[in-house]
Amino acid sequence: MPVGRIFSLSRKLDRLAAATADEIERAYTDTLAVLCAGWDEPVTQAVRRAYPRVGAPWDEVDGAEPEATALVWGTAAHALDYDDVHMTSVTHPSAVLIPAIEAAARSAPELRDRRSTAFALGLAVNVGLGNAIGFAHYAKGWHATSTIGAVAAGAAVAHLFGLEERAFLSALAIAAAQAGGLQRNFGTMAKPLQAGLAAQAGVRAARLAMAGLEGPADVLAGDNGFIAVFEGGADAELELDVEAAVAGLSRKLFACCYLAHRPVAAAIRLHGEGASSLLSDPAIRVEVEVPPGCLKALTIDIPQTGAEAKFSGKYTVAHALLIGQLGLAAFTGQGVSRPEFVSLARRVSLKETEASGAAGVGVDRGRVTVSLMRGAEQVASASVEHYPGSPASPITRAELDGKLADCVSIGVPGDNGLAARIRSMARQFARNA
Repeated sequence: MPVGRIFSLSRKLDRLAAATADEIERAYTDTLAVLCAGWDEPVTQAVRRAYPRVGAPWDEVDGAEPEATALVWGTAAHALDYDDVHMTSVTHPSAVLIPAIEAAARSAPELRDRRSTAFALGLAVNVGLGNAIGFAHYAKGWHATSTIGAVAAGAAVAHLFGLEERAFLSALAIAAAQAGGLQRNFGTMAKPLQAGLAAQAGVRAARLAMAGLEGPADVLAGDNGFIAVFEGGADAELELDVEAAVAGLSRKLFACCYLAHRPVAAAIRLHGEGASSLLSDPAIRVEVEVPPGCLKALTIDIPQTGAEAKFSGKYTVAHALLIGQLGLAAFTGQGVSRPEFVSLARRVSLKETEASGAAGVGVDRGRVTVSLMRGAEQVASASVEHYPGSPASPITRAELDGKLADCVSIGVPGDNGLAARIRSMARQFARNA
């Protein structure tokens, strides 16, 4: 596997197709929106206390170290689990890449016109590594956002800095040396921190390589290389496709684990069809059937906190069935403790079935069905095949604008002009060199 093809792509990637640039603008808008919403979350506050010189990305440059800045911004972007997703690699790429690139570019303003191609390269590496390693990596319990993301961010910032080949490949090796992250941390503050750590690792790797620190030129390949160690085959091919990678991003409509989104969408559909009126009958049970592997991260039974609720398939389905939506308020302490949600969540069962997972790869396969059952009788049912916000069912401009406005109003209340500033920042970020 010629690792040097990443460097080769970096050297020739100087213009982006208009459609690709448009998608990058949406990725930036979406990421800054969720970063706003997560800015005052407890996990972000804790990291900000540790690094008090780091300001928000919509503020003026404050002189903070770019590594610390990437850590804080990456954590905030992933704090609510509301950031975008790439399904076959099972990662949240933009929450890692955009904070890393933006933080590094703030330290070298002359490189700002390379940000869009840096993002495109980093995303192509993220997707290529995810495809080469395969779903076994995620199924094993790794947090792929932070393992794969560290190397992808290293490639992105190395491109931003315009590193020569030896330094560029060393940056990949230094990033790989920092790759880590466990699903055991899901439902706690350590989970979003792992995205911040990956962003920080990418910036650190490129800076150290630029300063002359060297690592192996083929860290991804071979029996003990990155891909093989993280569950991929030693002879796996690394395919890099910028346009396909950027077009493959999914943007979240709900602020919870992406594996809950299809069950939630099916539950909202049932609510819209009037099925919620049946829920007052205590004999009604809710059955959720998903493809194999699609309960992997939904580890919380009945949540006690908003952070836990994001990884509870039972709670998110119950909330969506009763209310017909799943907004940010669903993941507050007050929302999680409401008796009607807890009571219905205890009547929800989740199971993986082979019949529901016949097509696709990773978590992007098959269909999800939510059924209301009275004994053995199915009294209502809804199925969803495509993830809402995915390329097969993309977020609309109105939905993205609504998400941005909602996130800004929660994270930075009172700043009526911030949404417009973020849209302007997104246009500048996506501008071709």
